[in-house]
Amino acid sequence: MKKIAILYAFSGAIILAGCDKKLDLRNPQTIDAAGAFSSDAKVKKVVLGNYASLGGSSMFGGDVLWMSELMASAGELNWVGTFPDPRQIWSKNILVANSNVAATYSQAYRIIYNSNNILANMGVVLPADQPKVSGEALFQRALSYFELIKYYGEKPFFAGGATTLKGVPLITAPGPAAPDDVFYQMPRATVDAVYQQIIADLIAAEAGLPNTNTVYANKASAALALARVYLQQDKFAEARDAANRCITIATANGFSLVSTYAGAFNNATNTTEDLFAIQVTNQAGTNSCFTYFSTGPNGARDGDIEVTTTHYNKYNALDARRALFFFEAGAWRCGKWKTIYRNVKVMRLAEAYLTRAECNQRLTTTVGATPDADVSRTRVRAGLTALVGATLQQILDERELELAFEGQGLWDAKRLRQTVDGKTWNDDKMTFPIPLRERNVNPNLAQNPGY
Repeated sequence: MKKIAILYAFSGAIILAGCDKKLDLRNPQTIDAAGAFSSDAKVKKVVLGNYASLGGSSMFGGDVLWMSELMASAGELNWVGTFPDPRQIWSKNILVANSNVAATYSQAYRIIYNSNNILANMGVVLPADQPKVSGEALFQRALSYFELIKYYGEKPFFAGGATTLKGVPLITAPGPAAPDDVFYQMPRATVDAVYQQIIADLIAAEAGLPNTNTVYANKASAALALARVYLQQDKFAEARDAANRCITIATANGFSLVSTYAGAFNNATNTTEDLFAIQVTNQAGTNSCFTYFSTGPNGARDGDIEVTTTHYNKYNALDARRALFFFEAGAWRCGKWKTIYRNVKVMRLAEAYLTRAECNQRLTTTVGATPDADVSRTRVRAGLTALVGATLQQILDERELELAFEGQGLWDAKRLRQTVDGKTWNDDKMTFPIPLRERNVNPNLAQNPGY
């Protein structure tokens, strides 16, 4: 029987036993599948542990958000910290041994390993709970693969040749959790194959997840994740419909935009706008966006990421979003990440409205609402006038200001075919390298062009 190491995170435990005055530690690497997945309760603990892994600092605990924003900065962010690895990302001069790049890659696969094993052991879960539990595991796996394909895929899906472009290894079978195991020494699947798997996982997740699920994944968050995936493929009808489902389900189940823009951020608990957020307290959870965007007086580092006047001046003087920035230590700072021990916003309802508005405008449709109505929701909340006859550029500008520094920067820059700091959207250096350590472990991993 294969031995499986389960990364419980918050819920994991090491079994201790006394023997002749010696402390015997049971190596967690020797826990087999029969023990780890022997009951309904144990499988559900692994699911909760996988949420903790999903919220680790190298994933949605912050890194996949701020790395996207730094790489897409285009003169709107400065990295002034002493750490060299974020500076490489900001300057798009990344070394194959970059620690942030390596950590995100390995953490994503740890989540995938656990998701695969959860899904393979659904038989012990209570039948009534199986749709929800499998939906959560599929959601976790899909989000992990989506970050992997965006950061490490050879080129974006819409670059052309998705059936031949190199993606990442596609692993869906249960197996050992140790990344070094020969079980995982696979070549890179195509970009198209990885996207197909992500979409299949999210469709199934949306079907199985409940409408509400406390702070965990729900139907609306799976639908919004699908909308993001379709946008990265230029599939605007599918993105529109997924965003519309997200809004319909969310608003029917108590979700809504909060009354003020500032009220959507720096929260210790989820707001009605949060479809999915990483929970952070002074006892558990990580928010590396706070660590780098905020400042020493607030309990962070020394303001490693500065917001330049190039970005600040994009806001109307009356825009409440402009008022959320704060000036400290000689530079503007992003107020979204100001306060210590606050949740990381991964998916807000506002994004769904703006995605539906963009896609409806592109397709000259009014599914769910008119583009004017959707784009005006966030504008009016910010203290600006509603738009009449909104153009695509106005909707994209509104999206940029509303979602600034929440992790969508690089992906919007790529899908809109923008040039960033002199590099075109499909430049080799706009993609992460396959980490050196992973290629040392897996000889079948080809490197990305330019590295």
